[in-house]
Amino acid sequence: MEEPSAEGAEGVQSTPATTAGLAGRAFIVLCVISFLSGFFTAPFGSLFPVYIDADLGEIPFYTGYLRAVMLALGGIFAVVAGRLCDLVGLKPILLLGLLGSVITGLVFQSSSIWLLTLLVVIMGASSGHWSTAGQSYLIVSAGARRLGLGGALYFLSSTAGGSLGSVVTGLVKPMWSFQELGMGMTAAMVAVFALAVLLLPSGTRPAPSGGSGLGLWSAYRPLLQRREVHLLVGLRLSITGFWGMASFLLPLLVYRVSNDPSTTAYFTALSLAVACGGQLLTGVLRDRYGRFWPLLIPAAGIVLSAALLGVYTKSLMGLFVFGTALTTTAWAVSTLVPSLIAEVASPEEKSRLVGLGHMAWSTAMVGGSLAGGLLVEIDASLPFFIGAAMAAVGTSCAFFLCRRLDAPGRSN
Repeated sequence: MEEPSAEGAEGVQSTPATTAGLAGRAFIVLCVISFLSGFFTAPFGSLFPVYIDADLGEIPFYTGYLRAVMLALGGIFAVVAGRLCDLVGLKPILLLGLLGSVITGLVFQSSSIWLLTLLVVIMGASSGHWSTAGQSYLIVSAGARRLGLGGALYFLSSTAGGSLGSVVTGLVKPMWSFQELGMGMTAAMVAVFALAVLLLPSGTRPAPSGGSGLGLWSAYRPLLQRREVHLLVGLRLSITGFWGMASFLLPLLVYRVSNDPSTTAYFTALSLAVACGGQLLTGVLRDRYGRFWPLLIPAAGIVLSAALLGVYTKSLMGLFVFGTALTTTAWAVSTLVPSLIAEVASPEEKSRLVGLGHMAWSTAMVGGSLAGGLLVEIDASLPFFIGAAMAAVGTSCAFFLCRRLDAPGRSN
């Protein structure tokens, strides 16, 4: 398949900056905001399961329930956000999504299930807008020819921010309570939101296809009828379903083996730091050699890492080594998702396919989080062995998707 030009990749969504490409203002500001958001919300990712387990004394299923609520709403609102990006443009939806990160620190201020659920509802709804608008902004601002490296840098900014933020979390947690940590997170994210309002280019309002109404079914029906979309969604559902279990369980298992919250934060920092290199390498290889091997090798690596984690769930060294390998390979596959979307969807469909993909991601994360919370109480190895089988299905979807995209005469 002939790779679309940068202009073709933008389609009706005009570039949200005067200069497109990796050196353009839109792409640079997007990555800076993503880095800062990842940095200041890192304590939530690494310590929320620990907070529920250690401070509140609840079982892992309680954490899984809260994550499920957030992820389910993220998926639902991602679909809505995909259409809203068509109707009102990318920047307003991106800012709406960033609001959820502003209140992330408040989860450490309450032990009430009702208040925590309310905060999670708001965060979940906002996360769908952030993911859809952020990846749509990436596709438009980076340009199709550099979307491999552009996707790597975009995800790298978030990963690097989360990694560095986890290191700082590990350093300050012995001195700060969860409540003090949450207050600092909220204050910092208010500043990040203001920075996004001031610096993120607005661009011009897109001309939506399919009328001016929301019309979700009519907007998404053509996508749901295509085989390439089925394979892309299958890839997201299977691999992400396992990642939903693993990302929830790995910090918890590290904490249980080490009995030290700081060790949990250091594990998150190490795994994300190594994943940064994997993301960058994957993006460069995709732009230079195409998508096939840069996608299939990490996907197969997820299968292997999952099987080995199933063997070493009670070993701190095993959890660090194979947990880091899993994080690196999972993030490498995620790096290529925006470029796959750009190839599968026509120009006016890209934001909608991003929203649909995020809904699949959220659905899988919900199921994975809930299953992980239940299965770990039966046998800590069981989620990882099941995850290896799920990742094998995802690897097969990736293989057949690449074959269809490379079929002679195919076009969006």
